[in-house]
Amino acid sequence: MENMSEFNNDRRNFFRINDRVYIDITELNYDEVSEVASAIKNSPSIDNDSQEKRQLSTIQASLTHLIEQINHTDRQVARALRLIDDKVSIISHMVQRQQNTTDSRKMVESNLSGGGIAFMTALQYTYKTTLDLRIELQPSGTIVHTIANVVACDKHYDAPKDKPYYLRLVFTHMSEYDRNFLVKHTLSRQAEILRTTEK
Repeated sequence: MENMSEFNNDRRNFFRINDRVYIDITELNYDEVSEVASAIKNSPSIDNDSQEKRQLSTIQASLTHLIEQINHTDRQVARALRLIDDKVSIISHMVQRQQNTTDSRKMVESNLSGGGIAFMTALQYTYKTTLDLRIELQPSGTIVHTIANVVACDKHYDAPKDKPYYLRLVFTHMSEYDRNFLVKHTLSRQAEILRTTEK
């Protein structure tokens, strides 16, 4: 009999959202894969910056849960709290963008899940090419480090000329923390989308 908690976790890993992220891509050769995979697995313990981000993530999860509870008894108060939370997130995002030295990069429109990502790219990659990805999630600025394999990379003739290829990737190596954070991020973004459509 299938373990339902494992089944639900698997469904969450592959739940997809449309999202805007920053992506750094490096193609890996055969010899580099095991080295990068080992670095991901044995990533150093929490530094001050990542510890603060984890604390913020925990607070956000608790706040979201509390607002959902309040929503059962007073929808107006819950809506006000969501608006305040959204306002704080926007301000935080603006401050991070001002302090971020990588603003010269362009955001990428992607289709994202805990199991993979797809987006338009300028380069064509062959099937099963192995890539080293660093995905910066917004607005937290958290960077998820993963190894991914190319599932498909097809040219779309109606796409912009500077990015004509639709690249689909499946994640093969990722730390447990990064995967959990990515899944929580997709669920949080889904909740935001649902709240927006309800307004």
